Amino acid sequence: MKTLLIPVDFTATSDNAVTFAAEWCRKYEYERVILLRTFYDNVFDHIVLSAEYAPVSQEYRQQERTETLEKLGVLSEQLKTSLGDGITVTTAVSEMPLLRAILSVIREEKPEMLLLGSDNYSYSSGSFIAGNVITIVKASPIRVLIVPAGYTYQPVQTALVPCDYNSMAVLDKFNDVPVSPLWTATKLLVLNVDAKEKYLRPDEAFKTAENNLHEYLKNFNHEIIYSNEKNVVDGILNATQTKNVQLIVALRGKRSFLYYLTHKSISEAIYRNAKEPVLILK
Repeated sequence: MKTLLIPVDFTATSDNAVTFAAEWCRKYEYERVILLRTFYDNVFDHIVLSAEYAPVSQEYRQQERTETLEKLGVLSEQLKTSLGDGITVTTAVSEMPLLRAILSVIREEKPEMLLLGSDNYSYSSGSFIAGNVITIVKASPIRVLIVPAGYTYQPVQTALVPCDYNSMAVLDKFNDVPVSPLWTATKLLVLNVDAKEKYLRPDEAFKTAENNLHEYLKNFNHEIIYSNEKNVVDGILNATQTKNVQLIVALRGKRSFLYYLTHKSISEAIYRNAKEPVLILK
């Protein structure tokens, strides 16, 4: 059963991610959505920030949990109504910390993808999930779709794939991705950011790398584009605007296109991306 997992915390960012997920699920024919809420408390959650620092009573904690479960039920019903027949919506609650709870559900329920809402430089909802996006991405064994705060779903007509010609081997991950009929209308724009403008005077090594790239992506509708930006992240983000891109595709960690391009964590690229979702393949 094709399943999407969505951790929620009832912030505006989280709610927007759920709204986006409804459209994504209909488009890409998901069969089940799991809404996950963790009740994990740390020691500071039991302290009221008052002059006396009085401990929170068990009655208060139980009332808080009851209200949270009610919110989760309401959100689940709203999503069911939005999705209509054919897609099941279930809820999961956990006493574990957020990351452990996510990994536990992934092991038990085998979802195909994890969807996270993310705050950005210009907007913050105070979402605990958004504040832990990078940690979750690094640990997740399944692909992750990160939806920026305030982003409204758009059909993915064009997806940007940043690529470094010095790290071509990472593209073999695309060989593991089945070419679904649902993605045949999507064009991959493969971006090489080349401040030295080698693409204007390509030597044999450059031509070979470009030919290899076409071979890697032969099963996909794709086009190679170039940028002479000195800052690679700026080159990527500028391309999303000038090329009317609806999605950025990357690999995680040390296999990430963005990692190889920026020589650092993908976190900066994600958080500087204020407008388009980022899909991280695994």
